[in-house]
Amino acid sequence: MAAAAIVLLLSAGSAYAQSRLSTFNVPFNFVAGKTVLAAGEYYVTEDRAPGMLQLRGSDRHTILVFAGYIQTLDASPQTKLVFRRYDNRYFLAQLWVGGQNRGREVPIGRQEREMARKSDAKSMAVIVSTDGGKGGK
Repeated sequence: MAAAAIVLLLSAGSAYAQSRLSTFNVPFNFVAGKTVLAAGEYYVTEDRAPGMLQLRGSDRHTILVFAGYIQTLDASPQTKLVFRRYDNRYFLAQLWVGGQNRGREVPIGRQEREMARKSDAKSMAVIVSTDGGKGGK
């Protein structure tokens, strides 16, 4: 009986993780953590390691990025990635899941801090999940 309960919990956890996977088509190169990633399709999910996001490109290359939790009063209407832009450089900033008021935020790293010092103008770019945040392929 206990073994069946453990199997049920493990399969429920696995199903939850799979449902958290979202696909994004990012049309520009960007920095995630310390890594520069090429424009393209990315599958983003929360990693099993606490506080980590997993980004997997269509080439199957995977990176982990630290991302703390953030919260707003209103739920996000859509699953989206938010980027900060300095000149032509984009930095992954946040991940929001549609219907939730809790998201993830990537801390500002050394590269971004240097760009912010050199550039006065900063804008945001939002990329909405191509699968509506309902799970990847």
